[in-house]
Amino acid sequence: MAYTSLDQIIARIRFRAAYPHIRKGARVCDLGCGLDAAFLDFAAERIAHGVGLDDQVRDAPAGKWERVRADIRKPLPLESGQFDNVVMLAVLEHLAEPEPVLREAHRILAPGGSLILTWPSALVDPILKVLHGLRLVSDEMESAQHQKRIPVSTLQQILHRIGFNEFIHYTFELGLNNLMVATR
Repeated sequence: MAYTSLDQIIARIRFRAAYPHIRKGARVCDLGCGLDAAFLDFAAERIAHGVGLDDQVRDAPAGKWERVRADIRKPLPLESGQFDNVVMLAVLEHLAEPEPVLREAHRILAPGGSLILTWPSALVDPILKVLHGLRLVSDEMESAQHQKRIPVSTLQQILHRIGFNEFIHYTFELGLNNLMVATR
């Protein structure tokens, strides 16, 4: 099943939250990019080079963005220090063990680069369950696989331990979603 219209609306809300944190001319890696690496298309005017990496990403002929089919929970098939921004939009809540993935994000970031994360509040999970049952949210959103949320302070401690040193955090969408920018 492809993404539903509601999936796409929800994704665009996340994209709009992350977009201001992408620098003009940036090299961007979208970890957990989904089927189509749609954020790269959304932010195209700011992106000089983009890579979408996911175990679901569709293989595509050579185009504007490189798409890499890989499991983000394993060492990434990418060179160290090659990106200005790494985005993980609605990915964190799917990871039982996020620290190795966050370490790999840090590794592929250039010095001064930033990790941009969004994740939903746990309050969203019962709503998503109903929407999934009504088939308004697709299986590709994997909402039934959400993990227990990490408190923001704990996430910042993990990121600091990895080597990130500046943090911006705020909520959006009536407080139902979080955004964090962590700078390397």
